[in-house]
Amino acid sequence: MIKKFLAVSAAALVAGLSYLSCPVSANAEDDVTDSYSYVFYVFGTEATLAVFDNFATQESQDKVIALKDEIGELLVSIESKFSTSVKGSDIYNFNAAQPGARVEIDKDTYTVLGMALDMYEETDGAYNAGVYYSVDLYGFATRTDDTVLPYDREDDSKKLPDKKYVTAFRELSEAFPEIKLEYSDGRYYAVKPEKTVTVEGDSTVYSLKIDLGGIGKGYTVDIIDKMLDEAGYANSYFNFGASSWTINGSPASEDGTWELGFRDPRGTRSDNYLTLRLKNSSVSTSGNYEKYYEIGGKRYCHIINPATGSPIQTGISTATCIGGSAAENDARTTAICSMSLEEAIEYINSDAVKGQGIKAGFVYENWFGWRTFYTNMDEGEYVLTLKNSLPSWMYLIIVFAVIAIICAAWFGIKKIRNKKSNSVAAHSENASEENSDAVSGEEK
Repeated sequence: MIKKFLAVSAAALVAGLSYLSCPVSANAEDDVTDSYSYVFYVFGTEATLAVFDNFATQESQDKVIALKDEIGELLVSIESKFSTSVKGSDIYNFNAAQPGARVEIDKDTYTVLGMALDMYEETDGAYNAGVYYSVDLYGFATRTDDTVLPYDREDDSKKLPDKKYVTAFRELSEAFPEIKLEYSDGRYYAVKPEKTVTVEGDSTVYSLKIDLGGIGKGYTVDIIDKMLDEAGYANSYFNFGASSWTINGSPASEDGTWELGFRDPRGTRSDNYLTLRLKNSSVSTSGNYEKYYEIGGKRYCHIINPATGSPIQTGISTATCIGGSAAENDARTTAICSMSLEEAIEYINSDAVKGQGIKAGFVYENWFGWRTFYTNMDEGEYVLTLKNSLPSWMYLIIVFAVIAIICAAWFGIKKIRNKKSNSVAAHSENASEENSDAVSGEEK
């Protein structure tokens, strides 16, 4: 059993969490005799189901396999509704529709799109599902075929897009909150905004396109969490694409908690910067360390800042929210990465986050590389192992050196000004004496 347990734990080594483990208790063999895990592939990523229970009987084995099959059907169904690249999905149809069109959608799509609009409001637009074109512009969107668009570049990772497209697509994304949701005669609809943009030298008329992939994963995790509860699997977890988790009890720790290690955004997959113990909760994580490329020393990732229309450059490299709805937290962590330091600190301590009992934290890297962890969690709830590339005393020397240079420059400027002032005063005094001598000469 322990070997199987470790194998399942190894499956947790993905982008958001560096590890998910717990010490095996002395009576673990008495509590749980087996474990079951299954890896699905959907939305272009992996999703892992892990269940720990007594599977000694055929009935118990059939039960967990039936649950696995049910979850598999749910994942296929969700992808058929939310995918931007699957032809015929609700989102594909919405994106392909003409401006102002009334598009019929499924109840799940209606619900998730409504949540996305609510999260846009809660985050003051820092979460915006209408940045599809910006994501595609920087080369991070998935396409269904070999379609070539006017803004395509030979290698996205070698050359940045034209500013005119960045500006146009940012402006287009501002239409996202104008989407109207309607319910009539048992059917659900989304009305596409009328707004369009054009770009100089490009005859294409661009209308709003959306991507609910992130928040859709969290929504799916929330549903699967209920399925696990209804099946009676208190010891289990489900991980969707490394960014969304539901984590229930652990079969092998005395208090039923898991130890979670969160991946260091500047380390390897096995490096972590934060650990904490958790059970019966959701976990959502976003960051700029999984999908990215670098040009001119700057990192460009798949998370778009709606305020700029470009990949985030806010200094926030990763954000995590724990508790509450996985769907909403997926939106929150994306939004935090797009905020300034001051905005992010205020947001994680707001009534919308801390007031709902949601634990949140993020890593901020300042202009000279020093990284700091900010959180609304209390001390003792977590263990921080965040490492910086230079020892703290080195950064203090840098700070003092900068201050010394500024002071030296200030004193230098002041000295030059004093010299000039003294020179002008001396010149004025000499001129006065000459004028005085001239007046005296005339009097004689």
